[in-house]
Order: sequence, then structure tokens, then C-alpha cells
Amino acid sequence: MDINEVGSTAFFPSCVRQMEQDEARPLFGDPFAAWFIDEEATAKFRDLIRTFPAIRETARYRVCIMNETLERATADGVKQVVTLGAGFDMRAHIFGADGVRFCDVDQPGVLAFKRKVLEAHGVAPCAAIPGNYLEFDLSGELSQAGFDLEAPTLFIWEGNTMYLPLDLVHDFLERLRARIPRLIVAFDYFSEHIINRTSGNETMTATSDYFENHFGAKWVTGFDDLSVFERRNQLRIIRSGAMLDVCKRYAPERAPALAEWTGLHSYCVLKAS
Repeated sequence: MDINEVGSTAFFPSCVRQMEQDEARPLFGDPFAAWFIDEEATAKFRDLIRTFPAIRETARYRVCIMNETLERATADGVKQVVTLGAGFDMRAHIFGADGVRFCDVDQPGVLAFKRKVLEAHGVAPCAAIPGNYLEFDLSGELSQAGFDLEAPTLFIWEGNTMYLPLDLVHDFLERLRARIPRLIVAFDYFSEHIINRTSGNETMTATSDYFENHFGAKWVTGFDDLSVFERRNQLRIIRSGAMLDVCKRYAPERAPALAEWTGLHSYCVLKAS
């Protein structure tokens, strides 16, 4: 598997997680992140971070809140965790526990590269389903992989929704809910002000342009009213908040300088009613 077959944005979370280990007081640990670092992609992202440091900061708090959500779900008895657009996420190994099953879902090239890296380090990958989860019957594939569709299942949808057309987001959730009655979905999202370039913050607009021009990744969807998920998908909001709130808990000394950006990047946890 050639590394060029893996989209460059797959490396950004690994860069963020690897850089965390250099902090005097790391907010989280990921001993695997450095295995997936590609020098060319890393150089691009380090340039991005030097130019727009807030983009790394908000990604750090995104990792924190997704970790929290996973730990809370498994403490509450959830035994199935599916990571959508998993990239090089290694929570299956960091948070693995007896009786808890994990499954990565991503494009074939990404999963093949991840498997190759893990096998080279003597680590067995978790279950995986290759393909675009918007285009196939994910519930059916999970069932074939031995997952119980009637059991509580957490879907971690980190760093995905902003790249997906709005109708596809709702259609996907509708299909999941129809087949998995005890569904839980944790995702992060941008405000519509970022998508529509109406935040009034030139740095935010420049960051959006940078992602699109350098990585071919355009942000197309945001949310300002989460009740749309209750109306369209019959999913109940059980937790939500801005990354600024997470920042205030984990690194309060950084909050004042990051308030504007982290206030427009948020998280939400939905549960089937």
C-alpha cells in the first residue's frame, strides 16, 4: 500500500496526537500516533499549525471530549464501538476492555495502510469495514461482522460532518437509527458562521481556505441549531457544548486566547429515543 493512496487529512489527527506527547502536561496519551506520521504530510500540518495555532488547539479538545464520551459509554455498559472515518485512530487499543468490541470504518486505502503499519509493529488491528459508509449498508456489514444490532452501540464520528453535504448527514443517521434502536452517536461540528464565512474572523476564513487549497478538503456543513436532529432523525441530544467549554476544563489558562475559535467548534452526543 502506497502512502500516496491515503488522503493527507488522515494524518492530521495523528500529528495532533503525536505532538501532545511533547507537552509538559499532556491532555491525553497515544503511544501509537508516531507510527503513522508521514514526513511530507506532517510538514504540511506543522506549517498549518504554525500559521493557525488555534486549529491544533481545538483538535486537542476534540480528542479529549471523544475520549470522555467513549469512557462514559463503556462505563455505562456499551460493548460495541464503531469509529467512522477512523483514519489512524487507536482508541481500540488505548481504551480496549474485556468484552468491548471495536470496528474501524474507512476507505480501503486508509485501512490497508493502517493494517500494514500495525502488523509491522506486531499489533493486531481491530475489526474493520472498508468503504465509504455513506454508500453501503453499514448496519448490514456490522451484522455480518458479528455485531449485535439490538445492543447499545456507540458511533464515534470525529472530524467528519463538516466535510459532508447536509442531506447526506441526515440520510446516514436516519439509516443507522432504522436498524440500530439503541444507537449513540458522538460527533463534532462547526458553526454555520465558519461554513458561510460570516464569523467576522479573518483567521477562521483563512484557515478554511488553507484546508481547501492545500489538502483539497472543503468544509461544507455546519450547525447552529441541534434540534434539527431531533426533528429529522428522532435522536435525542444527551450532551453538547462548545470546545471552549472543554478547553476551560482541561486547559483553562489557554481559554481566553482561544475563545473565539473554540466557541464555534462544538460537540454533540445523540441517542435514539
